[in-house]
Amino acid sequence: FTMFFNGGLIPNYILISSLGMTNTMWALVLPGAISVFNLLVMKSFFENLPVELEEAAQIDGLGWFGIFARIVLPLSKAVIATMILFYSVAIWNDWFPAFLYLDKQELFPVTLFLRNLVAGASSSASEGAAAAGSTTAAINANIQSVTMILTIIPILCVYPFVQRYFVSGVMLGSVKG
Repeated sequence: FTMFFNGGLIPNYILISSLGMTNTMWALVLPGAISVFNLLVMKSFFENLPVELEEAAQIDGLGWFGIFARIVLPLSKAVIATMILFYSVAIWNDWFPAFLYLDKQELFPVTLFLRNLVAGASSSASEGAAAAGSTTAAINANIQSVTMILTIIPILCVYPFVQRYFVSGVMLGSVKG
């Protein structure tokens, strides 16, 4: 089984602009909506669910929707939480598609705004370094540190709520009876 590979930057840009998605949030959401890696993780998880559970549910009179809602979905909380965390971290940290497809500053995600702030601080610091000395370099380092902390805080706030699903998923896979 091979992994999906990207066609490249220029074909992606041509596709997004020909679909009329530049300067819209759809240009950021749709291209990354399905990750092949995450799809393979989900596929392997669902393939490893015991068939006996499904057979027992059918004997008890459950239909396909009932099997999914009452058995498969509760068992897959750990993998769903993992996928939510993977996607949220990937989308939160991804500034490059917004840099390519968005021109309106009101649509910029926080990471692109902070990237522009750091880039502006570093360029002004290099221009004024000879005149101001080490003070400008210290301000530049402070701005970069603050922007990094600001981008990390939301993920750190979400992780404790998702972490218990990771632990239960690891324990579920390690203890077999």
